[in-house]
Amino acid sequence: MKNIIFFLIVIFAITTSCGVSKEAKALDIAYEKYLISRDINPNKVNDLQYFKDFLLYEQEQKRKLLSVNPYLKTNKVYVYQGGSKKITFCIFSDDENEYLTRIYRADSSVLTEPKNGVVKLKKTLKLEFLGNFELTDTIIKVSRNIREFSGKEWNECDVGILQKDTIRLIENYDTKRYSYKKKWLAKTYRTNYKLVYQPDLKATRIEETKTHNPSYLIEGSFTLEEN
Repeated sequence: MKNIIFFLIVIFAITTSCGVSKEAKALDIAYEKYLISRDINPNKVNDLQYFKDFLLYEQEQKRKLLSVNPYLKTNKVYVYQGGSKKITFCIFSDDENEYLTRIYRADSSVLTEPKNGVVKLKKTLKLEFLGNFELTDTIIKVSRNIREFSGKEWNECDVGILQKDTIRLIENYDTKRYSYKKKWLAKTYRTNYKLVYQPDLKATRIEETKTHNPSYLIEGSFTLEEN
């Protein structure tokens, strides 16, 4: 549902901008092809009559493509261990969302001491929604809206390269909200964050009782990386 809302907001931004953009035209063509494939005459329906079905169809097609991607492991756990104080656990779901949590390395209530290079989780961790992502070949872009307790808010995008069992984030820049495009005059920062797939961490998707938003619970163990 988050992805559909995200997509609708993007479409609204496109169609209300100056003139009709290439993205809006491409969407219109794709929607028309969808209607024709369902034996529906595009000239005899209201513009948005089948649009929700079209969005669900597009989302399912993307899900299928992600499921056979040879590099990105969707709904699996990646871990970044390069931080001096915290370890980051991250999941890229098959509906193009990112989920994340961080814990302190020294938190003995969550992590066991390393044994033969392996650290176990003493209890399950919850990964919550952080942003959206898109793939182009082996390039991944992750768009996030960040809010701090202080009230500060900004939007950013990480750009990464997909490799076998690894995502290496190499760039970061500011964006407009719900966008992967760099803000005009924004500076691009070079980064080097390595997220490594950890097959012994198992993820379970759940739905929050109050909000009905999805999140993930993870448990198991991961291989310790030496900094």
